Amino acid sequence: MLLFLLRTLFGPAGRILPLGFWRAVARPVGALAWAVGVRRRVTLINLRLAWPELPEREIRRLGRRVYRRITTVLLELPRLGWMSREELERTVVIDNAELLDLARARGALLLSAHLGNWELLAVAAGVVSGVPFSVIVKPQRDGGVLDRMRSAHGNRTIPVARAAREASTILRAGGIVAMLADQSTAPPDPFIPLFGIPTSTFSTPARLALRHGVPVVIGYALWEGTTYRAVLELLPTGDLEDTPEGVMELTRRYVAHMENAVRRAPDQWLWTHRKWKHTPNVSYE
Repeated sequence: MLLFLLRTLFGPAGRILPLGFWRAVARPVGALAWAVGVRRRVTLINLRLAWPELPEREIRRLGRRVYRRITTVLLELPRLGWMSREELERTVVIDNAELLDLARARGALLLSAHLGNWELLAVAAGVVSGVPFSVIVKPQRDGGVLDRMRSAHGNRTIPVARAAREASTILRAGGIVAMLADQSTAPPDPFIPLFGIPTSTFSTPARLALRHGVPVVIGYALWEGTTYRAVLELLPTGDLEDTPEGVMELTRRYVAHMENAVRRAPDQWLWTHRKWKHTPNVSYE
C-alpha cells in the first residue's frame, strides 16, 4: 500500500498537480505531524541543545515552523521530476551560477546540507550547469521513486556504500559529485563543534576534495517567502594539504559554513534527525 501511494504521488499526481497545490497541503499536514508527535521529541531535544538561551515557548514555536518547512519540502518532491527547465528557474534562483561553469570545466565537489530544499538544488543546479551530477544518496525503501525523481533531469545517484570509490573515479575524470554531509556519523570520523556541541562529522568530502585537488562549491536553496534562492560559494582549500590536518580543517570549514547558514534560517534545517546521538552525555531516550 505504501509503495502504491508513493508511486501515485511521484507519478500521475506529481505530473498533474502544480507546486502550489503541494505547498497548500503542506501547512495542515505539518501541523498534524507536530500535533501527533512524529519525531517531535528528537526535534525539541536538538533545538534545546543548539539554542539553550531560548525560552521553552520559543523553542516550541520554532519547532512548529520547522515542521511546516520540512513538510513543504517533502511535499514538493513529487513535482520535481516533472518540472521543465523554465519552472525550475522560476522556483529557485541560483546566485553565483558561474561557479557551476568552473565545476563543468574542472570537475568539483558540490556540498550542501539538509537545509532549505536540498533535492531541488541538486536537480536545478544540474540543469543550469548542463552537466549531470553524481549525487551520493542513502538508499531508501521506497521502490526507487526518489532515485527516479533525482535522475529525471540527467543526474545519477551513487549509494553511500559505494561513495568513496565511485566518487574518486568520477573526480579523477573531471566529473561533478554532489553530497550532503550534515547527518550524524560514527567514529573514527572526527568530532567537530556545531553549535558548540562536539559533533561526529563526515570527513569523506574533505578527503575527496584534497586528494583530487578539485574545487569545493557549497550552497543551500533557502526559502525566501516567494521562491528559493541558492547562493553558491567556493569553500577555500588552496592553503590546505592532503594530510589528516588538512582534512580536519576543511571539515571544520564546512561545518562552520553550514552552522552560519542554519543560524540565518533556523526553521529550514532538518532538526528531526538524531544529529548528536554519538555525542557523550546526549540522550534521545
